[in-house]
Amino acid sequence: MDKISIKGAREHNLKNITVEIPRNKLTSIIGVSGSGKSTLAFDILFAEGQRQYLESLGTFTARNLQRTERPDVDEIKGLSSTVMIEQKQIGKSARSTVGTVTEIYTYLRLLFSRIGSVKNLSASHFSFNNILGACKSCRGLGIEITVDPNSVVDFTKSLNEGAGYETTFRPGGRYFNILKTTDRLDFDTPIKDYSKADLDFLLYSPQIKLKNDSQGFVQSYSWEGMINHIIRQSKDLRGISRTKAKKSKKTWIINSCSLCKGSRLNELVSSSTIRNKNIGYYANLPLTQLISKIKEIDSREAEAIVIRMTELIQGVIDVGIGYLSLNRSIETLSGGEAQRIKLARELGSDLIELIYILDEPTAGLHPKDVSNMIKTLKNLRDSQNTVIVVEHDPTVILESDHIIEIGPKAGKYGGELIFSGTPNEIVKSTMSVTGKYLSKENICTYTKSRRKPTGFLSIEHATLHNLKDISVNIPKGVFVAVTGVSGSGKSSLINDIFVKKYSDQVIFVDQSQVGGMVRGYIATYCGAFDYIRDVFAKENRVNKNLFSSNSKGGCSDCKGLGFETINMHFMADVKMVCETCNGKKYIPEVLAYKYKGKNIHEVLEMTSEEASSFFDDDQITKRLDMLTEVGLGYLNLGQTLDTLSGGESQRLKLASNLHKKGEFYVLDEPTSGLHPSDIEKLLKLLKRLVDSGNSVLVIEHNLDVIRNADWIIDLGPDGGDAGGQIVALGTPEDVAKVARSYTGQYLC
Repeated sequence: MDKISIKGAREHNLKNITVEIPRNKLTSIIGVSGSGKSTLAFDILFAEGQRQYLESLGTFTARNLQRTERPDVDEIKGLSSTVMIEQKQIGKSARSTVGTVTEIYTYLRLLFSRIGSVKNLSASHFSFNNILGACKSCRGLGIEITVDPNSVVDFTKSLNEGAGYETTFRPGGRYFNILKTTDRLDFDTPIKDYSKADLDFLLYSPQIKLKNDSQGFVQSYSWEGMINHIIRQSKDLRGISRTKAKKSKKTWIINSCSLCKGSRLNELVSSSTIRNKNIGYYANLPLTQLISKIKEIDSREAEAIVIRMTELIQGVIDVGIGYLSLNRSIETLSGGEAQRIKLARELGSDLIELIYILDEPTAGLHPKDVSNMIKTLKNLRDSQNTVIVVEHDPTVILESDHIIEIGPKAGKYGGELIFSGTPNEIVKSTMSVTGKYLSKENICTYTKSRRKPTGFLSIEHATLHNLKDISVNIPKGVFVAVTGVSGSGKSSLINDIFVKKYSDQVIFVDQSQVGGMVRGYIATYCGAFDYIRDVFAKENRVNKNLFSSNSKGGCSDCKGLGFETINMHFMADVKMVCETCNGKKYIPEVLAYKYKGKNIHEVLEMTSEEASSFFDDDQITKRLDMLTEVGLGYLNLGQTLDTLSGGESQRLKLASNLHKKGEFYVLDEPTSGLHPSDIEKLLKLLKRLVDSGNSVLVIEHNLDVIRNADWIIDLGPDGGDAGGQIVALGTPEDVAKVARSYTGQYLC
């Protein structure tokens, strides 16, 4: 078949739509946030493709999946194996790197085992995940993680006053009592007054064996310094992950390993060289530099390896992340970077007739890099595959072979097929919400009157990562955009330096999940659910705890989740609707209680916009209206926090801070996942925040947002080692005049 045919799709908010998607073409599915485009792409196309594949694996799998429901659709024809490339981390292990997941490092190891200066070393010797090659100090992690003493003890207090922050070191705790038996320290003296010897004993003492044999009772135990104890307890064969260190950022300090200098390998392996450089040198180069170094290797024995490495490296560069190095840990990548790594891997596949479904592949990309992404998508298509992208970027949409628009609005006001056709047809369509933005008839209004700063917060001599000893003043009281290509140093400057330096003065609104728990609701996070339960309790004269699915009102079989999980071991877990409550989460007795004819489950199925007009309670409407203000009015009250995208999580956090005045807001790519019409709403909101006396700084690629900024800080000029400099400062008009600024070129 030359097309994928979907008839009668009713999943979630889709309104019985019928649509055809051409095979072996690049198709963009577009629409406002919450319109139903992701439902069509992921919950129907991908889910059904995965379901059919799993059922083809054999009777054992079929028996385990026999209750798995197919999407709510009458018919799907022309479907083949589907591959979803989404914006989620590939893994959380500190031992997975860009080099290992792309297999480029595997070829580099093979190269060194063949032509390295030290003979008789196998490819296994060059693996930092193998005992033969791993650095003896960091065990192949490339980093040393130490503990900040100020996070362990309060130096102004004595031990008896509770100087130890951890419970076990506080009065009455086990190690507090053990320390007392040593008779080494004065428990009434503030820690700051300890001698160096006493402080070293408290924090860094090696493990010493102790024994208590008083009154004939013999007990053996040991004491070690507080910091040594914390480090030892946190270590295992995998080491301390950066994720754990990030979550406990006040405790853990990450530095490159002092022995291997971040190469992850031991001295013997590091002594082997090619062109007088060891494997650590090559693995720490940005890929844009590595490719040229690999091409310089002239050896008949390595010719085939060099050719394959060059192909793989070029694939990663083409998807816009050539600034990364092979030794870069996977867990440090953003969702967009992780997605592009997956995409680069697929480019090396020889399989054909697959259906690739991508979620916003241009997320986090500077306009300069979007053209390379389009080229990559077309190469995937030209290899006899069907490529489907859920996308908002106008350039990608206009370069697609086919466009499907779902809308016209979000939630129950969306879910309709409002356009299906070519780019030339959509710009002429009177039905399309997106077409007018593509035709430039309804672009955002750009202000020419720029606000003046009310003060400055300074950063001096920043050298973190690729930053080149830069100093810059961040203006207050205005709308600031920090710009630059991917990897130019924006996040290092703002997230890692500015936000940390001024942590007591700024509100950092990033795209990390607001909660990973499947029990956290939108209504709970915004503070409305407690008032909703009050309303139900008052109306029905019962205890409000009944209306919590996590309490006695919840279904006992699924524990109030509404679904059960099947562990597939070798694949992603499969969720199935609970047969007892049919996904409603509550016991029948609770569902019998109504408010205005609706039970608690029906209310949680409402969008926040619908619920705002449904309730008469000011406390509820005030909280729900804040969600609408940040463009989240389409979210169901009962949607769980773990299902939100990074952009949705960010806007939810922003909604919870809207009532504040005189604050400095820092947002990391707030337009991620937003339709042009939603970006207009966001811009109005950000401008309102500034006009209300707040300061707003955004790290951003979207040109509509950048053009509306009062002040731009542009970094670059390129990514990785070729970035980290201040390229341009000033108003959008000023930056547009700077020839070496890529951002300026697109502002013209």
